[in-house]
Amino acid sequence: MKVLMWEHFAPGGPLRVGGHHVAARFLDDGAQVAWCAGPVSPVNFFKTNDETRARLDLWRRGGARLHEGRMFTYAPMTLLPWRRRPLLDSRAVARLTLRATWPRFDRLLARAGFARPDLLWMEPGAPLLALLDGIPHAASVYRMCDDTAAFPDTPRSFARIEREVCRRVDLVLATARSLERRAREMGSRAVLYLPNACDPEPFARRPKEEPADLGGVQRPRAVYAGALDSWLDVDLLADAARRLPRWSFVLIGPVRADLSPLTACPNVRVLGPRAYLSLPGYLAAADAGIVPFRLSPLTHAIHAIKIYEYCAAGLPVVATPMEETVAMGAPLLLADGGEAFAAALESTRAAGGQEARAARQAFARRNTWDIRYETLRAALPECARPRAAGTVARSSRAPRLRSAAGGAA
Repeated sequence: MKVLMWEHFAPGGPLRVGGHHVAARFLDDGAQVAWCAGPVSPVNFFKTNDETRARLDLWRRGGARLHEGRMFTYAPMTLLPWRRRPLLDSRAVARLTLRATWPRFDRLLARAGFARPDLLWMEPGAPLLALLDGIPHAASVYRMCDDTAAFPDTPRSFARIEREVCRRVDLVLATARSLERRAREMGSRAVLYLPNACDPEPFARRPKEEPADLGGVQRPRAVYAGALDSWLDVDLLADAARRLPRWSFVLIGPVRADLSPLTACPNVRVLGPRAYLSLPGYLAAADAGIVPFRLSPLTHAIHAIKIYEYCAAGLPVVATPMEETVAMGAPLLLADGGEAFAAALESTRAAGGQEARAARQAFARRNTWDIRYETLRAALPECARPRAAGTVARSSRAPRLRSAAGGAA
């Protein structure tokens, strides 16, 4: 079986989203995977960040092979980028963006052995119409994992494009109940609510030594691991930090938002991005996991992977009351506003017993990517199901924190 997955992040970065975990299971199930990201444009030679630099590297190399050659990774270069810019923000550009690639994307894909994949897997950041129109495939899946139209840099034409995509693909996977309702309202053929999950085993282990950059950071420590983006409630975080001067707040992830309100808080440590493989060590050295997100239509549709990972590490969790977070049934504390958030964090100091820790880890074990994959596998059209049945079940004890397999929640 051959799977073409178009995801937002190039492989190997500090963030790991659901697609990374699903790709690992496709590979375990005997499939060949083409992992594509982007596309990039000539503008990215001048306007870059860590992600676009990784994509440019893939383009310059003509792609790369990972996992003993069973995964092909690539980011195309287009001269007609679909962007929220005048003349570029249209469905016409969205349909043509992969035809204006150099070298031609379809030809490069064919040389890599993916001229006609069995399964076309797309997420909101993919060139959706260009893929559906230009890449022959047996079956298609759209993983609706965000309220993407609410992002400030999303092209205005996205809402109409998403509606068309939902009607055309064979299966829509919705990671939040609100997204499931939206997909059904758009007239999708088949919709499956498939929330995010975790690989609990690596997080449950306790490393002998804590990360060196936590030296001198006093305890208790509240850790946030994920993108430091516009959805992070920086004002709430600053207020909570001022109210809890004995706590240290450790923020891990790429910085994409204005964090200036935190500069006056000496107990806030912004570490920036760290390798995903190192994340269990940081959680093991923490006393609580936090999800201080703003409350908005965008965040109400987020099903945060980090909550499962915090629980797998046995950490008490404090989060703002987003709709999907409330509904997921995790053993956590919900708090809105800096005063309530600080009080909830302080109360976790009395909730660190073994029984509470075991309950959190049991919750994580009930929500693994292996379980989600088996549900997905059963829902795929027959023509797009991996043929090596049972492979994932046999290998489920193996750690999944692999640098080549993998991402904003």
